[in-house]
Amino acid sequence: MEAFPISNLDAYNWKELENRYYKAMEQHKEAEDALQNHILRMLEVIFMAWSQTTITRDETRAFKRFKTQMQHVQNSEASLEKKKRHYTDVVKAFESALALLDDRL
Repeated sequence: MEAFPISNLDAYNWKELENRYYKAMEQHKEAEDALQNHILRMLEVIFMAWSQTTITRDETRAFKRFKTQMQHVQNSEASLEKKKRHYTDVVKAFESALALLDDRL
């Protein structure tokens, strides 16, 4: 870049300076646009990764909840079956006791 001629301002090529300025600004604008596009692509990638992580975490939590609920239902069913057998045994014991009493009378 040439030095600015302080002594003779009227003879300086102002149009050339203006053209160089616009060219430099256009180069900066192109670089800024390219950087913005790159950042937008990176943000899309980051958002997709974040979104997928959230979905995966939610699916994992839902599966764990489902397993816990299934285990609770299975335990409840086993407990009810155990109580049913116990009550059946108690009724049979009473029936046997009543039969013994009937035989004695």
